[in-house]
Amino acid sequence: SVYHLRSYFADESQRGVSNRTLHNNRNVFSSFFGWLHTAELIKKNPCANLNRIKYTKVVRKPFSPEEIEKLKENSNTRDKAIICLLLSTGCRVSELCRMDRKDVNFEKREIVVFGKGSKQRTVYCDDVAAMLLTRCLDSRNDDREALFIGKGTPRLQKEGIEKMLREKGEKCNIPNVHPHRFRRTMATGMISKGMPIQEVAVLLGHEKIETTMNYIYIEQETVKNNYLRLA
Repeated sequence: SVYHLRSYFADESQRGVSNRTLHNNRNVFSSFFGWLHTAELIKKNPCANLNRIKYTKVVRKPFSPEEIEKLKENSNTRDKAIICLLLSTGCRVSELCRMDRKDVNFEKREIVVFGKGSKQRTVYCDDVAAMLLTRCLDSRNDDREALFIGKGTPRLQKEGIEKMLREKGEKCNIPNVHPHRFRRTMATGMISKGMPIQEVAVLLGHEKIETTMNYIYIEQETVKNNYLRLA
C-alpha cells in the first residue's frame, strides 16, 4: 500500500538503512510500479509522488600505479594476465569470464566481449596484457575454449576472480581490491590522457554518458593544472 511505502521511505535514523540503499530501492519500486501502471495492471503508481532521496556520494578512487605494481609482483602468470586485462580493457569481470580463445586477436590487440543483454563490442589490450596472456595460454596443455580456467573447472568463474583479487589485496595491504575498481582505474586513466568521454563510454559498454561520469575520479590538482594551462 501507499502507506507502507511511505513508511519505508521514512527518516534514515528511523529505518536503519542508508540513503544510498534507499535511493536504489526507490528506483526499483518506481520502475516496477511504473511498468504495472503502463500495462494497466494497476490504476495508480504509488511511487509517483515520492520525493527523491538525497544521499552522500562516496568518492571511489582508482588504483595508484604503485598499487598496481604491488599486485602484479605478488601474482603468477595467469593472475597477472587477469589483472592486466581488467586494467587495459576496462571490461566487466563477467565479460572476462565469458571470453574464449577465439575472441582474442593478438595481432590487432582486439578482444570481442559480450556485455549486458548479450551486446557485443570490441575492447583493446596493451602489449603487456597480450604478452602475459600468450604466456598463460602457452603454459596450458588443455584444449578448452575458455580463455581462463580454474582449478578443476573448465572456466574460471566470477567468484573465483573476486576471491583471488581480495586475497591479493589483503596480502599486499591494499584495501578494496575488486574487479570493478580496475574498470574505474582504466576509465579515469583514459580521461586523464585526453580520450573523449564518449569514446570511454564505448569501451566500457555504457549507453549513457552519465553512467561513465560516475566512473571517473579527477584529482583537484589536475583540475588546477589544466585551468592554469588554459587560462
